Amino acid sequence: MSTFGPLPPLTRLYRACEPNDPISPDDERYVNCDDVRGTNLPRAFERSLRRVDPGRWEVKVFAGHRGVGKTSELYRLRSMLEKPEVPGDRPFHVIFADVGKSLDLNDLAFPDLLVFTAAEALRQLREAKVPGFMATSEAIRNAWEGLRDLIGSKVTLSGVDLETPFASLALEIRNRPTARGALRAAIEQQSTNLLAAVNDLLELANVRLRESGKEGLVLIIDGLDKLVLRKLEGGGTTHDRLFIHRSEQLASLKTHVIYTVPISLIYSPQFTQLEQTFGEHNVPVPMIRLRGENRSAPTPRTAGMRKMREILEKRCAFAGVALDEVFDDPKTCAHLCEMSGGHPRHLMMFVHAAIDQVDQLPITRKAADQAVRNYANSLLREIPDRFWPELRRFDEPQESVEKDELHQQMLFLLHLFEYMNGEPWYEVNPVLRTTSRFRK
Repeated sequence: MSTFGPLPPLTRLYRACEPNDPISPDDERYVNCDDVRGTNLPRAFERSLRRVDPGRWEVKVFAGHRGVGKTSELYRLRSMLEKPEVPGDRPFHVIFADVGKSLDLNDLAFPDLLVFTAAEALRQLREAKVPGFMATSEAIRNAWEGLRDLIGSKVTLSGVDLETPFASLALEIRNRPTARGALRAAIEQQSTNLLAAVNDLLELANVRLRESGKEGLVLIIDGLDKLVLRKLEGGGTTHDRLFIHRSEQLASLKTHVIYTVPISLIYSPQFTQLEQTFGEHNVPVPMIRLRGENRSAPTPRTAGMRKMREILEKRCAFAGVALDEVFDDPKTCAHLCEMSGGHPRHLMMFVHAAIDQVDQLPITRKAADQAVRNYANSLLREIPDRFWPELRRFDEPQESVEKDELHQQMLFLLHLFEYMNGEPWYEVNPVLRTTSRFRK
């Protein structure tokens, strides 16, 4: 049990159920959901990275609904790579970088990501004291000097740390939107040299790591799944601009790389181009299925609901309270699990919102209903009129979803959920079923 100090039970539970905290496998709150998701993607990725020819670099994309647990699964993959379970397998060194900490997800392009990758690779290799990385490489220094001269003729940089120039430049791009275009233009002019310098750095890291007894380097770029989907002037979307138009550059890093991508991208008509570049048939991280083996079952079945209850039990134990004491009735707990649709973050959000409705335990059905209603009302304000007729079609499970902008938006904004049971199927967010507009 976590130690929260002399805090009331509701406060301990509230903190234990923080929706935005990704959970690593060694966290007391972690729950393995492979059996109800129908897949073990981290294990499949680990096998692929270990089995590939040493002279080839695997580039993979990791997709799924926002909040479904992708970061937790990537933490699990990192653990598998760094601490192999099979005797004789050598550990990898993993660089794990979250773009959301340094870049603007409302407007992110390839030059921003290239600068961020250079900054994180340098920083983390230095911090890990990998031999040969205590000083900046000559190629990186030359790339920075050329870039600095170009930028200096267009934009006055403020506060650039010469020890970590690329990290400083990434922050400049995020914090100065009015200068963003000029900064990107300068980076684009030097992108070939900068990409070559980054690859020089990554190749050297792989050599040094293998000399020290490791398998090599894996770069995980997290947070790109949150890149906002919007149209751009001149056509295309922010997703196309980064993942489709720059797929060749994304695939050109000379080490194993895993990028998170928005689930809506999987349903882009142009996604085949990305698969041809990366050479991978991608399976998104699915929701926790609540219907059991029979997709057409009218009510939630046991396995998925048990898993959602287990998630809550772990959070309650972490907070030092019993699940049976948290809700006024087991049906209240089951209702929140059902309304989550098998989406772990939504379940935590509902618990947070319900706690805000009471002064002490237990959480009542009235409080749970208000939590769901709050989310339903936000969806009503958000969903465009043109979405409703199509959303109603997904009241019953559908085996496919169209590859167009409308359905990409529905998936990205969590109006539609994807599940897996041998084959994928799609249903409307269950909270929408509680609204009068959906029922009309």
